[in-house]
Amino acid sequence: MMQTQILAMLFLSLAIACSWSRFRTIFSQATDNTILMSPATTLASTVCLSASALAFVGNDMLTGIVTIALGLAFAVLLGNGQAGASVRVAMAACSLLAYAVLSATH
Repeated sequence: MMQTQILAMLFLSLAIACSWSRFRTIFSQATDNTILMSPATTLASTVCLSASALAFVGNDMLTGIVTIALGLAFAVLLGNGQAGASVRVAMAACSLLAYAVLSATH
């Protein structure tokens, strides 16, 4: 039971990490309008905000903070690697789906 919850929180952290680089672009004035209006940015923003909110649902404050901090740490480690924005957003969406499946089992 506890292992499933830890794995679910790791998937939330991964969802935050994979969507973070695209999500943070909406706050920069230098971002091109085509990037701001792209479906990848919209999906990444949705995944990042949803995963951040789900980190606190049914958990205590410390668990939520650790989940988000771990996601941001993973985002720094991932950096701007070889994977394109679409691949990262797809990975983020799959991670959020994996969290949903795991959290439904317990």
